[in-house]
Amino acid sequence: MCLKSFRLVVLLLAIAPAIRAGESLVEVAPEVVGVWVTPATEWNGRAVLLFHGMASDRDDVGGLLKQLAGDLAAQGIASLRINFRGEGDARRTRIESTFVTRLEDAAAAHAWVKAQKGTDAGRMGALGFSLGGPTAVVTAARQPSWFKSIAVWSSPSGDLFALWDKSETAQRALREGEATEDIPGWKSLTTKRAFYDSFRGFDFDAALRQYPGAFLTIRGSADHVANRDTELVRILSDRPASALGSGAASRPAEAVLLGGADHIFNVFQPELGHAGRVRALTVAWFERTL
Repeated sequence: MCLKSFRLVVLLLAIAPAIRAGESLVEVAPEVVGVWVTPATEWNGRAVLLFHGMASDRDDVGGLLKQLAGDLAAQGIASLRINFRGEGDARRTRIESTFVTRLEDAAAAHAWVKAQKGTDAGRMGALGFSLGGPTAVVTAARQPSWFKSIAVWSSPSGDLFALWDKSETAQRALREGEATEDIPGWKSLTTKRAFYDSFRGFDFDAALRQYPGAFLTIRGSADHVANRDTELVRILSDRPASALGSGAASRPAEAVLLGGADHIFNVFQPELGHAGRVRALTVAWFERTL
């Protein structure tokens, strides 16, 4: 057995107790591991890729993406959620990824799902949480035929490099090569110049204009990320019919604002109902648009 195969077997054994029926731990690409979830009932080929936020992992904060995968499966929709290389571990404190490696991993995830028996390549979607939002949208702009529907949660937008202008940590990393920030209630996180530099030249709005499918954005009114969702919907609503091709009427653009919810939808305060609401809205969206 080669070292690579041995490491995968060790990982499989370590995580096996956490994998539920209908879930499979899979190697999507070298160093890219994910969880493939299929419906317990008959599957008609619909599938959604789930992209986690910065410095998180495939289950994401409070297990929101893992819960969403179960919700989708209950409605007959398969999903794959991956760990992005260089950051896909909630305990990891040094980030080695870049936005470019994220895009590469997203493309690998799409290819893996498309290759699975039973997948309907014309009924695939993507969900991006926080930085997973730009990952999904830029991927879709590069390959407009890949996703029929996209949903984003708490996503940044606009010039992606400019997002870091007011971040002292980002500016220090750009000057000095790397920087460490203690994030209260979470962890100490070290990021590098290469991570921030990799966002140069990427614009969420420009990418969205090139995407022909259905689009949903959801965020909380207490999100610390700027809310430009009305503008994003306008960008898509202004697309000429010729840019949409067939089925234009089934490719809406919508924004939902959850009053009082924060960036992570108060997932650690389930009594508020925000986390459950964002999951329910997202499942209903993919049921309607895939």
